[in-house]
Amino acid sequence: MNVSEAIIAVRHRINDRDEVGLDNEEILSYLNSAIQYICQALATANAPVLVDDLTINSATATLPKNFIKLAGIFPTKITGNTIKLLDTPPQTIRYFTAYGWPDMNGEMPFEQDALNEVAVQMAAIYANNQQELDVSQDKALFGEFTTAILAAAGIGGNGA
Repeated sequence: MNVSEAIIAVRHRINDRDEVGLDNEEILSYLNSAIQYICQALATANAPVLVDDLTINSATATLPKNFIKLAGIFPTKITGNTIKLLDTPPQTIRYFTAYGWPDMNGEMPFEQDALNEVAVQMAAIYANNQQELDVSQDKALFGEFTTAILAAAGIGGNGA
């Protein structure tokens, strides 16, 4: 699914087919917020779909901007945005990564269509509630979204 298709899908869900309520940039920001939420939920559940490798060739290095957390136990020390190796370099670590923010001409980041659909639905909720003060129902929905995210990624409720 590309981003323009996702924006159209959000517009259909919020009944803004004539593009009078929100501009595309605002919907894109809601999509990007949903993508980051999904990445955080998947990393919290230790989903292997977000694991990436990084080879560190010096005693200290700057973490990638998309770093969420280490995926396993490695002889390292992380302070702020810096990682220090406690063993002799080079060392390869595995970490959970957040997907980047797609632009209007890009593709949705998830390989699984179900995760892209969850992002679209979440963006629609963000868009519908841009002026709302009572978000109690949304909080309950986000619990259900977390369950849907894990199911779409093939992860059980225990993170395994």
